[in-house]
Amino acid sequence: MKRTDFRHIRFVSLAMLMAGTTLISVVPGQSNAHQPPSAEGTPEGIVRASVLQEGGVEAMGVTILDAPKPAIMVSYRGEEVLTVFDSENQPFLRFHRDRVEASTQSSLWEAVTHSQDTAPEGDPSWVQVSGSGTFGWVDPRLSAGHIDPDATTEWRIPIRQGQQAMSAITGRLSWRPLTANVVPTHR
Repeated sequence: MKRTDFRHIRFVSLAMLMAGTTLISVVPGQSNAHQPPSAEGTPEGIVRASVLQEGGVEAMGVTILDAPKPAIMVSYRGEEVLTVFDSENQPFLRFHRDRVEASTQSSLWEAVTHSQDTAPEGDPSWVQVSGSGTFGWVDPRLSAGHIDPDATTEWRIPIRQGQQAMSAITGRLSWRPLTANVVPTHR
């Protein structure tokens, strides 16, 4: 296999792991997941996020992780630092080829799953959250309280590669109803 094939397999495996981890970590009352659709407390649908544009950065890949709260995973292999900005246009994440750092000063610091367990070393305002150029997080910009089933909402995550002009990862949120009339396949 080519080296790029191993990277692709690693990225897909990581995406699947993050999706599973995100699903387990954000579903309150996980026992409801195995109840039939007519069970009490079953949601009527979920918010689905999709990517429209990846910001024009060639060395970057973006994946949406579907879960009750959509998450986003970015994989970066570029030479220059890629900075992801928070909702207030302040630096949130710095992607390098071999690591990702999160700003403890960002309003999205709490979105980083490791934020409560990590003690900053060196520069206290930046903490390493990944030992590779790939990282996923539940971003509040990909969630909405309520989306009308016939409408969509757009989201935007500003990014900058090195000293280039600002660009953005953009996407759309839509409502996907869960089928309430599912007939069991086994009895």
